[in-house]
Amino acid sequence: MIAGEILFRNLPFCPRENQIFYIENGYDEVVNDFILSNYELMRIMFGKIGMDFCYLPFLLKENFTEEKIRYYAPYLSSEQIVTSVQSNAFVAFISDKEKRTSLLPSLIFNGRQERNAGEVRFMQIVLADIDFTHCNRFSVINDLKVTISETVNSDRIDDEKSFLNSEHLCLDSKCLCLDSYEPEKPYSWDSPSDMEMYAKADKVLYSVSCESLPEDTKKSRGLGVFAKFRKRIGKYDSEASVSERCQEMSEDELFEEKSLAETQKNLRELRLTVQRLRLEGVSLMAIHEFIDKQEPLSRMTITPDYRIFLLDYNNIEIEMGALPKAVYFLFLRYPEGIICKHMPDYYNELLNIYKQLRPNTDEARLNLTITMVINPMGNALKENIARIRKAFVEKFDEHLANNYIITGERVSQYSIPLDRNLIVWEE
Repeated sequence: MIAGEILFRNLPFCPRENQIFYIENGYDEVVNDFILSNYELMRIMFGKIGMDFCYLPFLLKENFTEEKIRYYAPYLSSEQIVTSVQSNAFVAFISDKEKRTSLLPSLIFNGRQERNAGEVRFMQIVLADIDFTHCNRFSVINDLKVTISETVNSDRIDDEKSFLNSEHLCLDSKCLCLDSYEPEKPYSWDSPSDMEMYAKADKVLYSVSCESLPEDTKKSRGLGVFAKFRKRIGKYDSEASVSERCQEMSEDELFEEKSLAETQKNLRELRLTVQRLRLEGVSLMAIHEFIDKQEPLSRMTITPDYRIFLLDYNNIEIEMGALPKAVYFLFLRYPEGIICKHMPDYYNELLNIYKQLRPNTDEARLNLTITMVINPMGNALKENIARIRKAFVEKFDEHLANNYIITGERVSQYSIPLDRNLIVWEE
């Protein structure tokens, strides 16, 4: 086993330092058979040192990419979705042409972004000298684990020494790149632990950055950097301010904020999915077809027991409570939409629908519930429209769901855009 380095340029994804990838130029049957036979053992053994082993042919399957693609394109069948990535997918991105052509089966790990944009440097272990056909699998995997652990730990110690010996805060260094810091997710500060963690980070980073600076420059350099850092992560001053902010927000506003966070999470997952598909060689044009504006809409079937299925989206069932479903069925009856302030005119019709969905409920309770929903001054209608939206976007992406949910402004009409010719009410 030879431990070295290998440089990649313009990788279509951002690797984590704790990821281990198996790569090769071609297909080594012996090595691949060994990995296939011992895949779970390798994941467990490497996991003991905090490393995540990624065997590219299993990458999409392991990360549930098929489900993610179907979320954005629910009309695709399993046969239409890419389900594998080859172990030579990385080879085209090796910066050194000679290394690219002579690459032997290897493990690469500890991927680090270089100062040059788009460059990532991995540590490399060449597997060519291992006799996989007559070896003790536990011994081989353990040796690999020890080699990787020693290499990673040695590398981290060198980084720490370099950082501690620095005489000032270097904003463009890879050890502390606050100036280009962008959080991977929005920070909503839902718990005191989040604030405490970043408060501690503020103090530690500020002390390290200013420890060796003259007194007259500490404030201008240190505080300026961390003011920018706080601004970018949206830091609150105390737990009390977070609590006050949450109390000031209505239930609808909290739901919308949570929905926005979920949307951002889905977008990040989509970006990772696209990156993995690009590794497979899927063209951007083909990917665009997945999210084209002319994507097919599914027929909707409503069964005699009032269940909702989307036949052309792999027969997805849309599940929601009785009250939002009653509101939904009412709006399905009116393609032209319903004006919010006219909701009292639909009291009897909505009540009859709700009775069919809740046949064993007390009459007085049914009446009270519907009275609250049709009240133009209340929030019950808006809350149920939000629940309907949630029921759809949990199943597939909002760009398609918008055709099925109730949309509109409170001062104007609410309606469901879906063509009524696509709706089938089963007898």
